[in-house]
Amino acid sequence: MEFKNILVHLDHSSGCNNRLETAFELAREFDAGVTGLFVVPDYVVPSYVEAQISVDVITDVTEKALARAAETMATYQKLADDAGISLQGQVMEGQVIPILREHSKYSDLLLLGQDQPEDPDNASYGLADALLFEGACACMVVPHSGKLSAPGKRILLTWNASRESARALREAMPLLSRAETVVVLSSEPDDGDSSTASGHPHARELARFLESHGIEAISSGISDPDISASDAIIGQAADMNADLIVMGAYGHTRLREIILGGVTRDLLKQAPVPLLLAH
Repeated sequence: MEFKNILVHLDHSSGCNNRLETAFELAREFDAGVTGLFVVPDYVVPSYVEAQISVDVITDVTEKALARAAETMATYQKLADDAGISLQGQVMEGQVIPILREHSKYSDLLLLGQDQPEDPDNASYGLADALLFEGACACMVVPHSGKLSAPGKRILLTWNASRESARALREAMPLLSRAETVVVLSSEPDDGDSSTASGHPHARELARFLESHGIEAISSGISDPDISASDAIIGQAADMNADLIVMGAYGHTRLREIILGGVTRDLLKQAPVPLLLAH
């Protein structure tokens, strides 16, 4: 399967251009169409202040937000036209997660933004967390800063033989099959069974699987026991000048990662290049 239908979440944030440029590069590579959704949220008024706020005030705020979104969408549409990309832009009113979830059912890839707390116009907070579980297609999280290369030429594939890793591998096959360089950064399976882990043939089996698809990969591993998996991934990405990281997301529960920290949460915040995730 190739990426023929690319869905991108749009907002007013400074990092949204990175998302659009990434979508445009992928559209050129796969001769794909791009749908851009700009969702203006419903304004929910708490019941304890509902009596103090008139319907006219809420309507006015909503109309102004929709008008601003339409202006921003026109700017993005011009960027697409100038780039020779077919962008079907839509401004919608509602709740962003349910809307993106429904549209993901008819998309091959969903591009989301990295959270950017210092930008009040960034509307990406919590989207990757939710849509990795609720969405129906692969998710790519695009950094909000830095000059990005077209993703997919130099791919870092992280692997721990988990179901999540296998799912990410399959979601990324359209890109892996076109890549110039693929480096596999592997660790032992995190199943708590040391005997299984020590004898697990995942590196050999993974190489065989990739070779069957015509993909030659360079195998690496986390050799420093004192370095965290997150730091190892970011370091390997820098060493190889990766333009994409592929990773299975939330091998542990989200609650555990929220409390104890985890690789997925670290990479969602820190990844310097686009991050293709699957759960």
